[in-house]
Amino acid sequence: MTGLILDTISLVLLFLGSVLALSAAVGLARFRDTMTRLHAVTKPQTLGLILAVSGAILRVVGASELDAGAAGDLGVLVLIIAFTLITAPVIGQRVGRLARKEGLYDAEALSRDDTATGDAN
Repeated sequence: MTGLILDTISLVLLFLGSVLALSAAVGLARFRDTMTRLHAVTKPQTLGLILAVSGAILRVVGASELDAGAAGDLGVLVLIIAFTLITAPVIGQRVGRLARKEGLYDAEALSRDDTATGDAN
């Protein structure tokens, strides 16, 4: 019975992760400038990958006994999540700064400009 529950939860997580990754791809194709594309790629893609890998972790845990091969698979899956959480924000920050420096954004679409010079409080 627990195997069926774990398989169902794993399937739901894999499906939700796939939907989020698809929405990131659609946002990348549909949005018009670098800043909005960057937002569309970093947020749902990272969460989608984490959900999909979490579903795979549940699948490995629920599939069989935890032998050395399964433990190694779990270690790799956990490392994938850790490296994604470490690198995705840094890459998003660097690409955003580069786009700002190169002027690859629509300044009229910004709701706030933190780097504008002027009379600040």
